[in-house]
Amino acid sequence: MPVGSGEWLLAVIGAVAAEQPTVPAKRLPLQQRRWALEVKLRASGLAYGTGAQDPAVHVDPGAAPGVRAFAYFAGGLVRVCAQAASLSHDEWSVPGVPHAQAVRARRAQLLAILAASAGEPEAAARLFADPIGTPSPLEKLADKTATRLCRRYLAAGGPFAGLPLHNGLCAVEVRTCGTLALASFEHGRVSPAAVALTARAALTWRTMLVEILAGLARLQENGAQSLRGMEQVIRTQRLPVREARTLRRALGQPREVEQIATDLHSEALRRFMLTQVLLASLMDGRLEPGEVEFVQRLAGATGVDADALSKLENEVAQFYADHKEALAALRLAETPEGLPHALTTRLEAAVLDNLDRLLQEIRETRELAELLAKATAGGTLSREEKAKVREQLVDLAKTIPALAIFAAPGGMLLLPILFKLLPFNLLPSSFVDPPPARAALPAARRKSG
Repeated sequence: MPVGSGEWLLAVIGAVAAEQPTVPAKRLPLQQRRWALEVKLRASGLAYGTGAQDPAVHVDPGAAPGVRAFAYFAGGLVRVCAQAASLSHDEWSVPGVPHAQAVRARRAQLLAILAASAGEPEAAARLFADPIGTPSPLEKLADKTATRLCRRYLAAGGPFAGLPLHNGLCAVEVRTCGTLALASFEHGRVSPAAVALTARAALTWRTMLVEILAGLARLQENGAQSLRGMEQVIRTQRLPVREARTLRRALGQPREVEQIATDLHSEALRRFMLTQVLLASLMDGRLEPGEVEFVQRLAGATGVDADALSKLENEVAQFYADHKEALAALRLAETPEGLPHALTTRLEAAVLDNLDRLLQEIRETRELAELLAKATAGGTLSREEKAKVREQLVDLAKTIPALAIFAAPGGMLLLPILFKLLPFNLLPSSFVDPPPARAALPAARRKSG
């Protein structure tokens, strides 16, 4: 069945619904449920607008990157709703309910949440209230929901596939579904009024995302191209007229970053915007001074210090290192081939042009030498070790200015390329065990004669 069809979506929902839910021992307070769901979003990558591989999602190995990204994203949406149900001790998730009946009910209610987010609140409310009733509107509602998801988020071949705005809008959709799911399972019903309220909040997030990425684009050398790409993303989503007009206005007349920052009221929203800006600063293949300044202004205006910003970079980089397939749409993989070619070429030139000086400096710093030797030999660095490597490379940039690229936002994402460019053995001779001495050859015997 084709990815994105109603039949395919029902199959994914059914596979998730058939799994035994992991229900906490006791029902957590709503605030704790929100935090638990936030942790899951970060771990899965959905907080960044892309999902990791999922056993419930089957995709043709030859599918286009955008199709694979959409499939895992849709699977992630279903997972978020299912996790909200488990955290809320939904009646169909707790033990004791007949399995077949529970699976049928869970499938219907998970679809109801997605349908509510897709603009079908009345039908979603009826299905959620009577998930095992007959006749069932599952197929019709699944077709409508899948069509809306595909129209907005399936970037199979468009030139905008991979733009930060596309992924950012995916992340907003995830949070909208998560919010609706928590509210619906909390009260045992889908409220059309709550759906409308959530939709307005989502529009606010989308508008600020467009504003902040448009502000960044205006500082990029190729910003006009990015702005055209964002305009195309907005146009292809076929939004309601009023919403489309709001986003286009934000794209054409973005406020100053300090003004936008005053509206970033929650930690989740501040973190979301910083993450999207960090990713966007790498998408054009170069780290420009204007981009660095923009990130620093946003971090300063939202009260995020340098240590917190570096930690955020590290978390994003760690997720990308652990979930390479999740980067199908936003191609920032751990290998040099996955990064934009211009950025890869720039880093290669910086390292190779200064290789002798770089190796000398590295070998004089024992800890850095040991960590880089471990990485170049194929070992895996922990999050703390990667942070130490970057910190010391930033120090080296004081004597080798070409390494200043690691000090810029997103510098953590460049470490894997550095590891592949350095020679295997970086350790000074005093750190390396000497080879065993060869046994002395026996003295040659003189022939008598």
